[in-house]
Amino acid sequence: IVSIALYGSIRFLVETSTSSQKVAVVTYKSKEVLRIDMSKDGTYVVDGTLGDVIIEVKANKIRVQEETSPYNICSIQGWVEYAKIPIVCLPNHIMIMIEAQGDDHDEDITVR
Repeated sequence: IVSIALYGSIRFLVETSTSSQKVAVVTYKSKEVLRIDMSKDGTYVVDGTLGDVIIEVKANKIRVQEETSPYNICSIQGWVEYAKIPIVCLPNHIMIMIEAQGDDHDEDITVR
């Protein structure tokens, strides 16, 4: 009986933590310009200082697919899926932050 209760509790915790609602908030010069439901795949275009910034959402992950900047660092950054990792495109004054309810994923270090 105890093992069944423990199994049920663990399964509930895993399901609720992996199915949290994620919304990506895109800001331009610190002002919100777009909110993206990350459960829906799609491509979005926002105006940056140097031109269009193309944002792609796929499988609950987000990335800057294409942008114009001297080193293209924000598009090189790749896919992001956790709320604690922003995408920052300084030359275009664009920042993308993920907001997630119940996102308890605690990272001390990121290795790529």
